Amino acid sequence: MALNPNILCLNYLDYRKDICGMIKSANRKLIVIDNADVLLDDEIRKYIAVDDNNQYLIIGRNPKNLFATKENLFELVSEKQGEQTVLKLKNYL
Repeated sequence: MALNPNILCLNYLDYRKDICGMIKSANRKLIVIDNADVLLDDEIRKYIAVDDNNQYLIIGRNPKNLFATKENLFELVSEKQGEQTVLKLKNYL
């Protein structure tokens, strides 16, 4: 659960919840989905691909049915800087 009410966070611990209903009822939110390969079926992937009411950050290995293009596929790169780990996005393709 996010502290900010404008952010909806989902991960593998939510696999028993009504993910489809939660996403379809969200409006004007940033929806962060970790382990998307486990949580998203084809129906909800197709819904997300055309949803213009929300923004999505989808973390997973399978972009099937998300209409992903090379302009919106990234990989997460970590870099150790002293005691901190800095995370950056890098173009995937």
